Amino acid sequence: MRRVRAPIWLVLVLAFAGLVVITAAIVGARLYSAAFRSTVDLVSEIGDTRLSATTDALRTELRPAEESSRFLADYILSGRVSIQDDRRIEDLLLGSLAASPQVIAVAFIRSDLYAVAAARNSGGERFSVSAGSVLDNALFRLAYRSGAAMHEPDWGEPIYAPGLKISGLPLLAPLRRDGEVIGVIATLISVPEFARHVLTRTGANGDAFVLLDDGSVLVHPMLAQGDFPGTVDNPLPKARELGDPILNGFQIGGGDDVRLHRGQKLDFSMQQAEVNGVQRLYLFRKVDLMGSRPWTAVLSVTADALESQFENLRMALWVSLGVASLAVIGAIFLSRSISRPIHNFADAARRLSALDFETTQPMRRSWLLEFDMAAEAYNGMRAGLSWLSTYVPHTLVPALMQADSTEAFTSKEREITVFFTDIVGFTEISQRLRAPALARFLNRHFGIIGGVIGAEGGTIDKYIGDSVMAFWGAPAAQADHAERAARCALEIARLLGTDNARRSRKGLNPVRLRIGIHSGLALAGNIGARGRINYTLVGDTVNIAQRLEQFGKQIDDGKSDAVIVISDAVSDRLPVEIPQMPLGMHEVVSHAAPIALFQLAPAETGAESGTATGSSAEAPPTVEVPVAEVPMGEAPMAEATLPQG
Repeated sequence: MRRVRAPIWLVLVLAFAGLVVITAAIVGARLYSAAFRSTVDLVSEIGDTRLSATTDALRTELRPAEESSRFLADYILSGRVSIQDDRRIEDLLLGSLAASPQVIAVAFIRSDLYAVAAARNSGGERFSVSAGSVLDNALFRLAYRSGAAMHEPDWGEPIYAPGLKISGLPLLAPLRRDGEVIGVIATLISVPEFARHVLTRTGANGDAFVLLDDGSVLVHPMLAQGDFPGTVDNPLPKARELGDPILNGFQIGGGDDVRLHRGQKLDFSMQQAEVNGVQRLYLFRKVDLMGSRPWTAVLSVTADALESQFENLRMALWVSLGVASLAVIGAIFLSRSISRPIHNFADAARRLSALDFETTQPMRRSWLLEFDMAAEAYNGMRAGLSWLSTYVPHTLVPALMQADSTEAFTSKEREITVFFTDIVGFTEISQRLRAPALARFLNRHFGIIGGVIGAEGGTIDKYIGDSVMAFWGAPAAQADHAERAARCALEIARLLGTDNARRSRKGLNPVRLRIGIHSGLALAGNIGARGRINYTLVGDTVNIAQRLEQFGKQIDDGKSDAVIVISDAVSDRLPVEIPQMPLGMHEVVSHAAPIALFQLAPAETGAESGTATGSSAEAPPTVEVPVAEVPMGEAPMAEATLPQG
C-alpha cells in the first residue's frame, strides 16, 4: 500500500487554526529581522570588499618598485659589479626602469654623495642617465641621509622632483657591507600615475581616497588627473587644499564611531558626517606597507537610506517580539514533534558538508511530505557527492561546496608551485604489459604518488599517461607551497625506494621516476568550454616544470629511484634542511633566459636505494592504493612484472 503523507502546512493549519494571525506576525518579524541583518551585512560586505580592493591595488602598484629596488641592492652587494663602475650601474638602472613602468627615476647614491641616476623623459629620448657628485643637490642629500638611517627598505616622505616636474613617492634601500653603509638605492614612482592606476584597479568614482598620517592626500581623482601641481615645499596636497566636500567630511585622525556598528564586529572603522545636506558614512582601514607608518584607505557611502532602514527595522522587531511571545506556549507541543527530524537532518547535513561519508547514514523517510522530500533529496545528494569526491580532486571538493565558490574558482594569476612526474622507460613497459596488468601497475603507482600529494596538501591536476601533474598554492593560498612540493618529491622518492626494495626481493624490476618542480606565477581557475571545465593552471610556470622533468634525462645515472630537478625559484624558498645539489645555469625551451637548476638528493632507502636484489632485510610496509584510484569492476591488483633492461 502507498504510504499516506500529509503536507506540513496542512498539519500546522489544523493545529493552529486560531493562531493564523499570530503566525503571520511571527513570519513578518522574522522577515524584518532577516532584513535588518541583511542591511548590516550589506554595509560590512561593501566596506570589506571595496577597502580590500584598495589595499590590494596599493600593494600591486608598489610591488614592482619594491622588487626592482631589492634586486638592485642584492646585485650590487653580491660584488658582481663595482660601485665605482658608473657604466655598469647605469645599465642596471636603465634595466630597472624598463622592467618597472611604475618607476620614473632610480639612483644609486654612494656614501661620498656621488650618484648614478636614470630617469624617464617626457619627450625625445626615452631614458636619460647621469653620474656625478650630488653634494649640492638637496634632494639627493636628503635621500641618502634618510636611506642610510633605515635598517630595511622603506617608503620615505613624498617629494617634488623639479627636474622631472612631478611629485613622487621615494623608496629608499640602504646597502650595508660589513655593517657600513656603502650607498642607497633611491627609487621614485610618480604620484599622479600611482593614483591613476590605483583608482583604475578599484573602479572608484570619487568616493575612495588614500591619506598619509600627516593628512596629506596620496590617492584622489584630482591627483590622478594632475590638477595639483605640487611644489618642493608642498609635494602633496592636504585634504582642505583639494576643495572636495566629500573628502573634507572625513575627520583625519578621528577615531571609530562604535555606535554606527550596531553591535556588529567589523574589519574596518566608521565615521558619519553630513556633506551638502546628505548623511555619509566613511569606512576606513589602516594599510601597512613594507614597514612604513600606516596609510589610511577611506571609502565614502551615503547613509540616509541605511539609517532610516535601521530605525524602521528596530521598531518592527520590538512589535514582532511582543506578538511572538503570545504564541510560544501553543508552539511548544508541535515543535517537539518536528524538532527531532529537523535536528537529525541538520546533523546529517553538517557531517555531509565535511564529506564524512563513513559516519553519515542515509536519511529515513517521513510521514510529513516536506521531510520525506528532504530525505529523498538528501540521500540523492549524498550519493552524488560521494561520486563527485571520487572524480574531483579532494582538495577542490570542499571549496566547491562553499557559498562563495564562484569567486574562489574565478581565473586569476597566483603564485604557485607546479610538480610533474614521469616514469622512466614507460613506453617499453606499456608495450610489453597487457592492458589489465598495465592498468593494475599504474593504479598502484598513482596510489603511492597521490597519497603523498594529498598528505602535503597538494592538488592533482591530471594524469597524463604515466605522468602526474600536481600543484600547490591554489585554490587556497599556501605560503610554503614550494617547500610542500619539495617534501612531497622526497617522500615519493623514499616510498618508491621502499617499494623497489620489495619488488627486488620478488624478482621484479624497479620503478624509477623523473620529477620536475618550478615555482612562479600562473593563471589558475576554471578553464574550459561551457558545461565541461577543469580547475587547472595555464602559463609558462607549468611549461617550465614539465621541461625540468624532461631535463632529468640528462642527469639520470640510471640507478636512482627518483631524479628530482628543481628551479632556483623553488630552491630559494626551501629551508637549509632540504639537501640540494647545484646543476648550474641551463637553457629551458620556451623560456628566454637561462635558469639555475638544482637536484634534490633523497635519502637512500632499502638495499642500494631499493634497487638491489637478494636483500634479506625485512619487507617494508606497502602503500595502500585508495579505492577511488581503482577502476570499477577490476579484480584485486596483482604485481605487474616489468620488462628486464
